[in-house]
Amino acid sequence: MRHISPIIYITDECKLTSKYCYNGSSIKKFSGIENINKKFKNSIPLFFKFIDELILYNDFTPTNFFFHGGEPLLINLENWKTILGYFRKKEYPISPKIQTNGTLINDDFISLFKEFNVGIGISIDGPAFLNDQTRIFKNGSGTFSTIFKNIQKLKDAGIEFGCLVTLNETNIKYINEIYEFFKENNISFDIRPIFDTRYSVPKNLLITPQEFAEAWCKLFDLWFDDNEVRTSLIKDFNDFVAGFIRPDLFERMSICTFDASCAEHFLCYDMEGNIWHCDNLRGVPKFWYGNIQKESLTNILNSSKVKKLSKRFEVISKTKECKDCKFMKWHHCGCPARSYHYYGNYFKKDYFCESYELIFGHVYERIKSSIGKSKLLK
Repeated sequence: MRHISPIIYITDECKLTSKYCYNGSSIKKFSGIENINKKFKNSIPLFFKFIDELILYNDFTPTNFFFHGGEPLLINLENWKTILGYFRKKEYPISPKIQTNGTLINDDFISLFKEFNVGIGISIDGPAFLNDQTRIFKNGSGTFSTIFKNIQKLKDAGIEFGCLVTLNETNIKYINEIYEFFKENNISFDIRPIFDTRYSVPKNLLITPQEFAEAWCKLFDLWFDDNEVRTSLIKDFNDFVAGFIRPDLFERMSICTFDASCAEHFLCYDMEGNIWHCDNLRGVPKFWYGNIQKESLTNILNSSKVKKLSKRFEVISKTKECKDCKFMKWHHCGCPARSYHYYGNYFKKDYFCESYELIFGHVYERIKSSIGKSKLLK
């Protein structure tokens, strides 16, 4: 069934100077809250057009809307209420989710999240001594104390949220400390590897596939062997275990990395009406699909470009380096955006594919030793 989960690039501005910013926001001159919101308000009618066409394309089935930036909470309450109110007015089956740096959360936003049942993701790179090495304000001070205070507010208000840790050279050797921090504070989290983009992430922060795999497996073992922790502490690990027992469950993961055809199931929309293949490929002309001011979303998604990109896994799976991979049917050769940024070739396996082979092999063996080989589907 055709279905799109849109990533909404809601603003390219941010008040932080994260050392590995993927969107170039940290090097962009801040234009001010008033200007940001005036520009955004003017783009809302076009956004409504996109929403209508996207929900029609999805045949009115439940749809996640992922709001990214920049920093989405630079958009004021009035503008957010206009958008979320439109979802409700039209009775669209939309689940809004906002990925934020966590520094701007306040009581008004918390009321908004509760009123419209907004899911929240917060970027934080572990306890203070780790987070404040990479995620900093423009004046150079660390963000941890502000983020953690706001996390407590979300918990007190009963808001659904999770955290995302970017593993990089400053924190990858502190897996035990990261795990204990989130466990002790009862905060759900997932991990992602830092990776290079068109904005040239500092080389001293990048990690190798081997480093990522070792850190991931170490964290998995801490979680798998911990009888005192709730299994949902690390959602991705839950999904991995379930996916080995029932492979079809991998297809339901919200993470796009392992999607066999992410070009068919995800897109990035910017507030000027441009449709891009992916948030991490936004700005690269060859991955621009079109603009809904000029043609319908359905026509854009039925283009030859989309159809060609959607064949990536089919193409790679037949290559010599991939066809004999034992776990290819689960990881589908990883993220094509990383393939492009590292190798200049979309139709090549992910830079971290070596990691996934090690990770999936490790998880398989741990599950096999725990429940028996007969219960693992092949």
